[in-house]
Amino acid sequence: MAVLLVAGVAAAILWTEPRGKPDYPRIEVKQYSDAAFVGLLRKYVDAHGRVDYASWKSSPEDLAALDAFVILLANVSPENRPELFSTGASKRSYWITAYNALVLRGVLDLWPLKSVRDVRLSLTSYVKPGKGFFYDRRVVVGGRVTSLYEIENDVLRKQIRDPRIHFAINCASGSCPALRATDWSDEELDRAAREFVNDPRNVRIEDGRVLLSKIFEWYKEDFLPGNAAGTILDYLVPLAAQPLAAGLKEARDAGYPIRYLEYDWDLNERKP
Repeated sequence: MAVLLVAGVAAAILWTEPRGKPDYPRIEVKQYSDAAFVGLLRKYVDAHGRVDYASWKSSPEDLAALDAFVILLANVSPENRPELFSTGASKRSYWITAYNALVLRGVLDLWPLKSVRDVRLSLTSYVKPGKGFFYDRRVVVGGRVTSLYEIENDVLRKQIRDPRIHFAINCASGSCPALRATDWSDEELDRAAREFVNDPRNVRIEDGRVLLSKIFEWYKEDFLPGNAAGTILDYLVPLAAQPLAAGLKEARDAGYPIRYLEYDWDLNERKP
């Protein structure tokens, strides 16, 4: 018992290892715009959401443009400058875009990189893949030091509470939803949801089973809030086009088993 207690305390200490507090330039901001960042995405992201990291890294001008946007994010957010974000949609778009921009900046900082799960910034990140990139690496939004993990779970999931965010935020990996150059309006979120669900890499019926992206397992409670009796298929059917919709209905009614596909954590890199 004593050994287990010591091990548990050690694990808790390691999980909460001290992490650096990044500094950032303070600037006066009169209005927020993500237009410059969207322009960078249009330049370096292809139609499949793959990113030309190598070319971006080799462009001092475009790295500086990304840094300028990251500095803007560090100075303003819906938390410390609510007057700049008058609608729920503008707040939601800010947090989605902030997450994606900070992921990109992280990959470019660490380039060349094969997978975000390879980043090691603490002792525990050697035993918990992904912790180094998503939890240990500190970022700033609206003057608050945080992490990508906290932005996703404490803000996007708990405050925004829109399951469509899972089709918008991009973790720089092959199985993530495609990175998009958009303002994340309701129409764009609907489009992203439909495209993700109708991609057979994420949802398909095969050999009497429903095969789904791991995203639907990890965040099942977000897709079926307050509906313990429902299944993830209840969420997917309205988003699916034919013949997938009919197949999902049949699978739901017949009780097909659901299996979750292996997640591809290789970097979402656009290669020549």
